[in-house]
Amino acid sequence: MRGIPSSFLIIFFIAIFLTELISYFGFRILISHLAQKARTYFGIFYALISLSVIAVFFYAFSNPEVLRHSRDYTFFFVVISLGFLNLIPKTVFALMTLLSFILRGLGNKRWQLIALSGSLLVSTGIFGTIAHGIWFGRQTIRTEHQNLYFRDLPPELDGLKIVQLSDIHLGSYGKNHRTIKKTVEAIEQIQPDIILFTGDIVNNFAEEIDGFEPFFKQLQAKYGKFGIVGNHDYGDYSTWPDSISKHQNLIGIHKGLTDSGFRLLLNQWEKVEIKDTSVCIIGVENWGHAPFPQYARLDLAMNNIPENSFKILMTHDPAHWEAKVVPETNIPLTLSGHTHGAQFGIKIAGIEFSPIRFIQKNWGGLYQSENQFLYVNRGLGTVGFPGRIEMRPEITVLTLYRSRNR
Repeated sequence: MRGIPSSFLIIFFIAIFLTELISYFGFRILISHLAQKARTYFGIFYALISLSVIAVFFYAFSNPEVLRHSRDYTFFFVVISLGFLNLIPKTVFALMTLLSFILRGLGNKRWQLIALSGSLLVSTGIFGTIAHGIWFGRQTIRTEHQNLYFRDLPPELDGLKIVQLSDIHLGSYGKNHRTIKKTVEAIEQIQPDIILFTGDIVNNFAEEIDGFEPFFKQLQAKYGKFGIVGNHDYGDYSTWPDSISKHQNLIGIHKGLTDSGFRLLLNQWEKVEIKDTSVCIIGVENWGHAPFPQYARLDLAMNNIPENSFKILMTHDPAHWEAKVVPETNIPLTLSGHTHGAQFGIKIAGIEFSPIRFIQKNWGGLYQSENQFLYVNRGLGTVGFPGRIEMRPEITVLTLYRSRNR
């Protein structure tokens, strides 16, 4: 693909070939006890799968424009899915095969077979986990409830219920409306006071929204729906014939959000009247550490905002909170998304972990710095890998209170 050095591609394909070759030898050892005819059939079947995967990768990397310019992500998802489903389990199996050769060299054929059998079971489990994440994990929505307590919360806002959505990435659904329909139905049951969307409605293109507007219009909130844009909404990850086309795409995304009933906040704030008080919803454009673009103007977004008002900030990238929001403002509640929780995680004894933690400190859930809170939604959709493994699509319900003693 454009931008990938040829030296990297050579190393990449050598690594794939060696992984496939070593895992094939390990597989042949495992089936060596079978009849000759069975060994032949199994060997041919295994080799055909390996050659097919290599052929798909070779075609994809030899024709990068097929992926870069296509507005249908099907082939891209096939390539990524094959990479995860085939290469990750086989890499584990290939490494254990090398270890088994060492055991065999030490004169212990029995331990070689035990090592290969165990690694085959582990690799099969990895394959099943990835497959489940692709076919089921991305569709199994979880509703995350979080109570927040603010001693300076106006009494009229006590019990205010906010639903947060983020990182929907409609291009990853194609024309399949099922997950979005389930999301709308779940939110209807919640009956929120406010709905806040924290960016990345699409993968790249405005037309990805087409056909989904009626579902988003069904979303009802007592005091309104508000949204911002995320890094993917600017079209920075696609090739455009000129800057005008790219800008028109962004305008189309803005229109898609507003046609869906969201009040779009682009470095600005909006006062929401609630009972005898109000809350100020602030929305900034994307801010992120390089290479992510920085279009946010927090100073502009807060221009002339009432000092004593209760403020809620929507900013797509949670890195913005620690870098700018906490040191420069007194905003009590910030909502972000962006990380997706890496679309992969584990949870043991109530402690959740995702490898995105090594890149993004505040990657999912609730964080606090003195009297300021950040909530990071783990996202509804997917990007890149078309699945979620123990990191389910999230609807967040945030309920604001003045005190824990109710």
